[in-house]
Amino acid sequence: MTAERSPAASILFALWLAEATGAFETAMIYAAYKALIVTFHDPVKVGWLVTAFLLVSAGGAAVVGRSGDLYGRRRVLLWLLGAGAFGAAVSASATSFAALLVGRSIEGLSAAILPLVIGLVRENLPRERVALGIGLMISGASAGTAAGLVIGGLLVDHFSWHAVFLASTSFALLSFGLVLAWVPRSHVATGHARLDWVGGVLFVPAIAGLLLYISDGRVWGWGGPWMTVLLIASAALFALWIARSLRTPDPLIDIRLFADRRVLLANAIGALVATGALQITLVFSVLLQAPRWTGIGLGTSATLAGLAKLPSNLGSLFAGPLGGYLTERRGARLTMTGGGLLATSGWLLAMWQHGSVAMLVAVLCVISFGTTILFAVGPTLLVAAVPSARTSEAAAMMGVVRQLFIAVGAQLVAVLLATDTVIGPDGARYPTSDAFMLTMGVVPGLCGLATLVALALPEALQVGPAPAVSPAGA
Repeated sequence: MTAERSPAASILFALWLAEATGAFETAMIYAAYKALIVTFHDPVKVGWLVTAFLLVSAGGAAVVGRSGDLYGRRRVLLWLLGAGAFGAAVSASATSFAALLVGRSIEGLSAAILPLVIGLVRENLPRERVALGIGLMISGASAGTAAGLVIGGLLVDHFSWHAVFLASTSFALLSFGLVLAWVPRSHVATGHARLDWVGGVLFVPAIAGLLLYISDGRVWGWGGPWMTVLLIASAALFALWIARSLRTPDPLIDIRLFADRRVLLANAIGALVATGALQITLVFSVLLQAPRWTGIGLGTSATLAGLAKLPSNLGSLFAGPLGGYLTERRGARLTMTGGGLLATSGWLLAMWQHGSVAMLVAVLCVISFGTTILFAVGPTLLVAAVPSARTSEAAAMMGVVRQLFIAVGAQLVAVLLATDTVIGPDGARYPTSDAFMLTMGVVPGLCGLATLVALALPEALQVGPAPAVSPAGA
């Protein structure tokens, strides 16, 4: 069956699997983290496998989104899946840390898939089904994250960390084949629009520098001379990029789109949720694995900690489509407010119900369900607000905002957990009950603020159909 005659269900499955692939490549490194430290004997060095992936994915997201809008989203999506497969293969065959880092950096491009699949959902689904389709794509991220943690853990335990990257290669190649076979050739923009490469030259290092400062400032010293120079240079490039974007008729990212209240509020909510609620894995992984003598830790193994997160990831498979369905029926404001209240309640519940693994599994399900609904609505708001020709661009910008504030939130949580610690027999410092209570008090505050911002959203939501454009051989 050719892509042009594929039913909607086949198109959605191929796009869903593509997004799951990107999430798998993002999460599976955590399953291999301990084994990589054993191999390379340096946790700071291994941390660069996460940092490099984050920098490439955030820096490339805007260029990828706009490229898809201009030259065909399917074509660019296939390039990203191919890059993910190639990078994972390089990592799987690596015999040195340098080769592993190169492969992992190339893999970072696969994390920029979501803006493209959102655009392709808008292209291929009837207007009234777009919100549901976008919600389904968000659930793909949850499925990929769960697979990365669980399958990755099993492969590391029974084989080696090389096997995790081999699985990632296979996953990306399968997605590539299904997208090629089932997703119709994409539309491209008419006229003489070109990719704003100068904007990319300014934006990519600016956002990468800011992310590097946030993610590694605690290790290198935020006030150190080199980090200060990095911050100033990144801020200067960012300011120059903003000024140029306002003057350019067709910029890489049109920040004038933020004049629309829906775009501004969707990104503000995304930033607040990324800073707070999306730190769920970090906070509860530490809590589950902390020794019992700390007064709050449950002393579980890393494998059990990963399995404890699995039910919430499975629940998110339903939360994403539900968020899209409720948005179609009840509107964005009501849906986002409900998701925000659910996530906030879950975090507050965690302050009292954390005495057993079973309790935490239930709490994680509540938090994840509400958070996923919040994120399922955000891209739908953008689709309703921006022209079809800039759909992936706007979604990519939301992805950049999310990545930036995830890094901010990770550092915030690290600082909060370090406010009160005890030293164990092994010489390691562990957060006390007071530190966890402080953290689990700040995070629901951020969730509650996101819920209040959602109340400012317009009641109605209309996702317009994509205008007719010239098909290209993507």
